[in-house]
Amino acid sequence: ESSSPISVKSRRKSTSKSLLVDCVATGLPDPEVFWSLPDGTIINNALQSDDSGLRNRRHVMFGNGTLLLQQMGKKDEGDYTCYAKNKLGKDERKVSVKVGPNAPKIRFKSQSLVTIKLGESAKLSCEATGEPTPRITWISPQKDVIPASSDKFQIMDGGMLLVKKVTLSSEGIYTCLARNSAGDDVKNIKVEAEPQEPFINGVKGRSTTKVLGVSYQTAHLHCRVEGKPEPRVWWVTPYGLSLPAPYLGGRFQVHQNGTLELRGIRKTDEGRYMCLAKNNMGEASLLVEFDVASLAEKPTFSVPNIEILPIKPDGGELILECSARGKPNPEFSWILPNGTLLMPGARLQRFTHYLGVYRCLAKNVAGQEHTFVKLPTLSGRQHYPTQSL
Repeated sequence: ESSSPISVKSRRKSTSKSLLVDCVATGLPDPEVFWSLPDGTIINNALQSDDSGLRNRRHVMFGNGTLLLQQMGKKDEGDYTCYAKNKLGKDERKVSVKVGPNAPKIRFKSQSLVTIKLGESAKLSCEATGEPTPRITWISPQKDVIPASSDKFQIMDGGMLLVKKVTLSSEGIYTCLARNSAGDDVKNIKVEAEPQEPFINGVKGRSTTKVLGVSYQTAHLHCRVEGKPEPRVWWVTPYGLSLPAPYLGGRFQVHQNGTLELRGIRKTDEGRYMCLAKNNMGEASLLVEFDVASLAEKPTFSVPNIEILPIKPDGGELILECSARGKPNPEFSWILPNGTLLMPGARLQRFTHYLGVYRCLAKNVAGQEHTFVKLPTLSGRQHYPTQSL
């Protein structure tokens, strides 16, 4: 049987996504060929009995000795060695592979339209490959760069954009830009809200609420409307006057967002105010029961600002009184000498009284006022302070 020494020749052929490295080995008997990867992994035909499923692997060796390297990245750089041997000898060839920059490529570009209900969150994907790893930037329909996190948006791991609680102002074309040193790629996604009947302050159909105003001050009756097509919004006053949004006249103003502002409130402004919203999908209403309180008065005390209260010799129960007037009626609280705050209904376990003063605080919407009660020092004497409100 004739024989000859082994000769190995290698050749590289690359594409944007993969690299083919040929290993042509000649000799008699036919040499056995295998590859050694940079991490020491061995690939040969004995480990690959057939071609089934090989196309899904990142490193594939074909029967003629050619090595296919797929989805190349920086981690794949290094020396690839082709070995060939038979009973008469062996030979090898080393191929150094260096991965250069690879321009970004955004996947799933077919997702160009997302429809979603108002109030729900939309997820816009932007998965990009490239070397170095591309940086993802999102551009809003208003042509502004979207921050990583805000009240309206959040950019998730993997480049996905979360549009929080979609409104009509959220509609439009969002642009994903993937960029690295080798280039960039762009994907546009249009967000549309589904047609939907109006709802007011997050509630569909009819709803009711109460609002208390104070004479000569300003009150706001909120009517935040959503729906598609954009609903027509208007207010009806207790006297049957219809005020569209927006509206400006006299003491009443309806803002673009649906809020009714009442300035210089009078007692005669009390009554039922109705906010109505309507589009071709349906309608919604909000009934506001509006009451007007008299001009508020800051709390005042009838006793001196500081009172010294004698302690009875028998050491019995001691009541510290706190009485104040105001409109509306004030709420009371006590502050003990050690700084402890006691609200109405609060109870304390037995405690020791030391030098100091007890402060009574009266508070309402117009302001707050306080008065002091001082007790003499009785070392070791124990008391049960209570509130008389």
